[in-house]
Amino acid sequence: MNNLYAILLAGGTGSRMGLEIPKQFLHLRGESLLRHSVKRFQRFGLLKSIVVVSHPDWILETEKELEDLLAPNDRIVEGGETRHLSTLQGIKSLTYDEKDIFFIHDVARPSFKQNELFQLVEQTKIFGAASIVCPVTESLVRVKLHQNYTEEPLKREEVYAVKTPQSVAGFMINELLLEALPSNPKLHPTDLCTWMGKRKVGMVETDFHNTKVTSPGDITLADSLYIEDLT
Repeated sequence: MNNLYAILLAGGTGSRMGLEIPKQFLHLRGESLLRHSVKRFQRFGLLKSIVVVSHPDWILETEKELEDLLAPNDRIVEGGETRHLSTLQGIKSLTYDEKDIFFIHDVARPSFKQNELFQLVEQTKIFGAASIVCPVTESLVRVKLHQNYTEEPLKREEVYAVKTPQSVAGFMINELLLEALPSNPKLHPTDLCTWMGKRKVGMVETDFHNTKVTSPGDITLADSLYIEDLT
């Protein structure tokens, strides 16, 4: 392994939240979700660089929010039309080696643990990519699009919810970049696992504390589940 990088996706505009500001600027226990993610990766202590990917309309606000946190090697870059294109913008802003490893993280998830980052690195060394996942506790069924019935119950013990951070090695990125993206942005990968397709992705199991702020009211849930423990 050579260098470790973190790509922090903070390109939201606040549309789904129905707010005047993007969710990354919402405050949780006195600080924005964006600052929580940056600080957690900084405490990890092993990163060569943190790249924050921002919506072009919110670059100045992002710079102000992080002006006292980012180190000289860190940077803020403009995102793309989709989450995936924003991820690529972050990766392409760096010069990397095939043995380097990138963490990819949605800043709307303020609670992840330090030991999970170490586990992600180890799994990435084995598989080329890895993801935080959480067991599903509910019974699940598959429902086909535009149908209101199911004929296919799923085995709960075989289904996990995908979360972030995720991680991917430089050599795997180079391989993935050789594959053409769908012309329709709606068909772009929605996370690293979908980008990897049928390739193996290492799993690092977490728990219910790793929640995502997506809809109004989620910030209250995130506050109730927030963990100070960074081990």
